[in-house]
Amino acid sequence: MKSPTSTSTQPSCTIRPFEAGDRPELLSLYETVFGRDRSSEWFRWKFVDNPYVDHVPIIVAEADGRLVGCRAFFAQEMRIGDAVRIAFQPCDTMVHPAYREQGLFSRMNEHALERYADRSPSFCFNFPNEQSKPGNLKHGWQEIGTFPVYYRPQDPVGSVRELARGGDDETSDADAIDGSGTGAENIGVDDTDGGIDERTHRDDTVDDTASGVTHALSGVITSSQQAGDRLVTQSDSELDVVRFETPPAALLESVYRRAIPDGIHTNRTAAFYRWRFENPAQRYTTYVATRDGETPVAALVLSQVDDHLRIIETLPRTVDTEQGAINQLLVTALGEYPDRNYVTAFGETLPTPIRYRFYPDTRFPLSTLVQPTSRTLLARDLNDGTGLEDTVVDDWALSRLDLDTT
Repeated sequence: MKSPTSTSTQPSCTIRPFEAGDRPELLSLYETVFGRDRSSEWFRWKFVDNPYVDHVPIIVAEADGRLVGCRAFFAQEMRIGDAVRIAFQPCDTMVHPAYREQGLFSRMNEHALERYADRSPSFCFNFPNEQSKPGNLKHGWQEIGTFPVYYRPQDPVGSVRELARGGDDETSDADAIDGSGTGAENIGVDDTDGGIDERTHRDDTVDDTASGVTHALSGVITSSQQAGDRLVTQSDSELDVVRFETPPAALLESVYRRAIPDGIHTNRTAAFYRWRFENPAQRYTTYVATRDGETPVAALVLSQVDDHLRIIETLPRTVDTEQGAINQLLVTALGEYPDRNYVTAFGETLPTPIRYRFYPDTRFPLSTLVQPTSRTLLARDLNDGTGLEDTVVDDWALSRLDLDTT
């Protein structure tokens, strides 16, 4: 795929496609903006070794001989019914603090849209935070709807207090950007694994709010999590659970293909799983349920982040087809991590979340404490007329694995 030959310039500033020699400066900019180090291995995995694009899909801003901005895209192969299309998920967007308020986010976005106007990808989708959302809407993204994140407090007091101060938010789009014409504020928010997003709360009310919500949660959380899990789980004597420290790509594909959902989602192949779980910034543990000791019928993938767990993937993605097996995997996995403050699951990943004390942040009581700003899905058609902009949340079947931050 060829890059545009022209560049967009203002005095001492150039907007252009990424070049191979930019990587050290880009990683340095990342550390400056986000205060977090990312390795060359991480960059190679995410952008260079990505199997769905033949170039590094990044637009940069260069001023005074150095990189001062970045608009990057995470390439994915998506299923829309029976069709497969390449999509880009905007990610790792940043502008150096000294170069904000100069319209660099808008200019990088415009350059990217021009670059991909008549070629792959077919569409973009992402979950921007409140600072970057106006800029996306300005450039043609359409709001689809809000996805819940389910939280299971393992330690009611510790988990609620942690959630009140930040918790486990996913941000998969622009963070530290400029506000020229976009309505964005000049703040930096890490959009990578374990990222923190801005939440609507005041420090002087955290303790009071946490106390109230803790009381509400305590009324519905059993005194013994593991005992409660066993009571609501119908054990299947024909199921065996096998744990893998490295996700088995071919096996996961076979379980996925048992019941492919109709909703829009990343196409899960062995090649996809193999590449996706090579993320050097994460470690993944997989639990697989086999029936009669042979046939794999369900799978669950999780990762540890600080003092909590994230459920990354459950299979089959049509979760109701193997509800009992997924629940049994969940109980097995949770039983191995009783000391984690809380566990999260993105979207409609669990067949019976409330039964296992997973509560959505879109409803009481967590909605009074956790007010996330990066759960709203936006989409933009680029050249194939896929009609994604007219969809609703129920038309999508996403797990956390579909997010670039996982």
